[in-house]
Amino acid sequence: MSYHPGSYGAGGASSPNLVAAVANEGVLGFLAAGYLSTEILEKQIIETKSKTNKIFGVNLFIIDPLIQNNFIKPENICAIEKELGIFKTKKIKIHIDEEIENKIDIIIKHNVKIVSFTFGLPNKKIIEKLKKHNIYTIGSSTNIIEAKIIEELGLDAVVAQGIEAGGHRASFLNHNLRDEIGLISLLQEFQGLIQIPVIASGGIITGKSLLAVETLGATSSQIGTGFLLTEESGIPKSYKESLLNCHSHETILTEYVSGKKARGKFNLLIENLQSKKTKKAEFPIQNSMTKDIRAFASKNENPDFMSLWCGQSVWKIKKIISAKQFIFNIMAEYQEEINKIKKL
Repeated sequence: MSYHPGSYGAGGASSPNLVAAVANEGVLGFLAAGYLSTEILEKQIIETKSKTNKIFGVNLFIIDPLIQNNFIKPENICAIEKELGIFKTKKIKIHIDEEIENKIDIIIKHNVKIVSFTFGLPNKKIIEKLKKHNIYTIGSSTNIIEAKIIEELGLDAVVAQGIEAGGHRASFLNHNLRDEIGLISLLQEFQGLIQIPVIASGGIITGKSLLAVETLGATSSQIGTGFLLTEESGIPKSYKESLLNCHSHETILTEYVSGKKARGKFNLLIENLQSKKTKKAEFPIQNSMTKDIRAFASKNENPDFMSLWCGQSVWKIKKIISAKQFIFNIMAEYQEEINKIKKL
């Protein structure tokens, strides 16, 4: 796989428009299929294929199915809902099913060439099924132990996600395991120990950072925040505008929005959820409990109560441009840095 860099947008950002736009520029785009139904994923694959004849991938979440009727939302979540005028009841029914096997069948049906996994790994049967259809598989890791498991299971490549990255931490081992490792340290640890291609992720947003991780052994790079702030990105306008004025120190790792560590811009949602000594639920239960708040905020362009996921290098983006222009800028700087080195 020679794509460099790659685009992994957060759920709402990763639209068929964005994936097709980056694919048409020779960059590997991914449809974010986490939380999507199989039917919606199929529609997005078909739409993406109508906009590009280039290769693109699908990212899948590995989450255990859950159906339960008797969850009670904590007071701090109810208080936010009341403030926004959307409170109905403390009780919540949670139904979570990522339909992994059905999604795999759709991916095979539509001849998608690449699949990546986040929050865990599929069973051996699924991996063998993907290999049988010559589908390239990628696992996501935040430490060397996870990377070794991914390699031993037979996946084709591994993402090394540094602590700088925006959105959810990709970790899937014991949550008490410390995985807050910077990308530079992570890549150096992977060198010589991981034999499959390593995809660098976290804080990569310039040509210089592309070259830096390549020097440290990365085969390619994964970019999220840079593509999040493009014209084709599917996030609300107010989300984009809020991030244009964001600095590195304004991002925070929090478990209170979804129940799993994720990096985003600190706002009233995070402040209110963290300020009370209310016990949070585990992922993905907490995510379901805050879903109505975030959906209402997105619909009404209220960034105070959105999950403003972004990486630490968000400060580098000063204006919204097309995906094509962003790719041109980053690759031009990348080549410029290579030329400087050749002259030394």
